[in-house]
Amino acid sequence: MADYREINALAKNPSRARSLAKFLLSQDNLARTDWEADFLTAMLERRDELTTRQAEKLVEIRDDQILYTKVDQFVFKRLIETCWCNRFDLDSDEDLAFIEQLKSSGNVALRKSEALRLKRIAIALDEIEPHQQWRFPVPSYA
Repeated sequence: MADYREINALAKNPSRARSLAKFLLSQDNLARTDWEADFLTAMLERRDELTTRQAEKLVEIRDDQILYTKVDQFVFKRLIETCWCNRFDLDSDEDLAFIEQLKSSGNVALRKSEALRLKRIAIALDEIEPHQQWRFPVPSYA
């Protein structure tokens, strides 16, 4: 989740909010609900400051939808391969199916929620240290 400073700065800058909404609407690969599409379209028309909740939701949509191929020094393609090789050491059938689905799809661009699940699995397989923090880069949309 974004920190309060980012949310507050976005709420006080309608131009920046419009830029972010325009960027998110321009991304064809994003899975959006009808509500999110309507919300982003409404943000394009916004001229006054946003409420904290509106800014928080805008950042939340951004964070949930952007695709990442790596975080910090971890390249997802390699991490998926490593986890797939050790997948039978997993205790969860759901995690096993998730890793097998990632491997079979060949998809290495993950949304934040998928990347965090991959991280949890990699920790369970001792491929990543539990204390390792991931800092997801904020995309440029201006």
